[in-house]
Amino acid sequence: MSADVPAATRSLFAPVLLLALSLVAMTGFQTWQLVQQQGNLQTVRANQETAVQESQRVRAQLQSLTRGTADLAAVGNPNAQRVVDELARQGVTLTASEEPRSTP
Repeated sequence: MSADVPAATRSLFAPVLLLALSLVAMTGFQTWQLVQQQGNLQTVRANQETAVQESQRVRAQLQSLTRGTADLAAVGNPNAQRVVDELARQGVTLTASEEPRSTP
C-alpha cells in the first residue's frame, strides 16, 4: 500500500486556487497588452492624419483638373480631346461637369 493520504481526505482548494490565480493573471496580462496596442494604434492614426488630409487635397485638385479637361474636350478643344481619347484608351473615363464651359 502507498503511504499517501487517502483520496477522500485530499483537498481541491490548492489546485482550484492555482487555476483561478493563473486565469486572473492571464486575463490581466492580455488586458494590459490590449490597452498598449490601442494606444499604439491611436498614435499611428494621429500620425497619418496629415498625410490623409494632403492626399484628399491632391485628389480634389486632380478631379478638378480632369473635370476641366473633359469640359474642354466637350466644347471641341482638340488637345483636350486627344488627352481624353488617350485616357479612354488606357481605361480611364473622365466625366464632364453638367454644363461645359465655353472656350474664350
